[in-house]
Amino acid sequence: MLKYLNCLVLFFLCVSYAFAQQEQSKMFLVGGDSKLLLVDYNKSQGSQPHVLWTWDAHDAADLPEQYRNRKFNSVDDSKAIAKGEKILVSSSSGAIAVLRTQDRKVLYYADVPNAHSIEMLPGNRLVAAASTHKLGNKIMLFDLSEPDKLLYTDSLYSAHGLVWIEEKESLYALGYDVLREYKLASSDSLMKVNEWKIPGESGHDLWLGPDRESLFMTEHSGTWVFDLANGTFSKKEGMPDAENIKSVGQNQEGQYIYTEPEESWWTFHVSFSQPDRKIAFPDIKVYKVRWFNP
Repeated sequence: MLKYLNCLVLFFLCVSYAFAQQEQSKMFLVGGDSKLLLVDYNKSQGSQPHVLWTWDAHDAADLPEQYRNRKFNSVDDSKAIAKGEKILVSSSSGAIAVLRTQDRKVLYYADVPNAHSIEMLPGNRLVAAASTHKLGNKIMLFDLSEPDKLLYTDSLYSAHGLVWIEEKESLYALGYDVLREYKLASSDSLMKVNEWKIPGESGHDLWLGPDRESLFMTEHSGTWVFDLANGTFSKKEGMPDAENIKSVGQNQEGQYIYTEPEESWWTFHVSFSQPDRKIAFPDIKVYKVRWFNP
């Protein structure tokens, strides 16, 4: 028995070490169709990705049938949280989830119409952006300890992006033509405290810049930087800028990762700049991509 326990402990130590080594690599998340991929940038050869693992909702036995076969057919946003130990996932087919990175176990899921983004808040709260849908056009607040229990909503047409900034204790939410700032009014509700008209329309993506003093925002005509201190939008030299960029982010080294549609709303490549590179994913319709630990 003792020998068995020692072997078990050794196994988990090896798994933990391997995962820690992965965390030190430059990795990124790719969402498309029913899949989420974790990819090692440095080990990818040319345009060929080195995929560390794939989560496919269709094979997720810990999801109910309607989520497994229908509600996660269009994975869009994904975000690493808890120092990379968990990943938030949203799907425009109508759901959100929290995965455990190490074994891809589904820890939480909920119904969100046309979900386009997801974010963690203090107090074990989770907020999701429900985009254009007869039951959508709003942000939705959940308690992770009570599955699928909706605590609060606020209307936001074509809700697409969410970013919580811990230092400011603020949630930023992107809609069709506005960017909003919310505060936690209580553990179960949010309060809008600011709103700005965005340049252009059809807001696509919202992401915190590596300086944590600005937000990257994309809309139909291009990419912008929102200065958190003075509440203004501007262009940034060297940043990817084109129509309908669906996602954009930058790591601490200054390299951008982004997606630019090739057909309708999807692409078969993940693009990088500073330095430039493209990595191909010919078998999935890629929507958004994220640095795993920016």
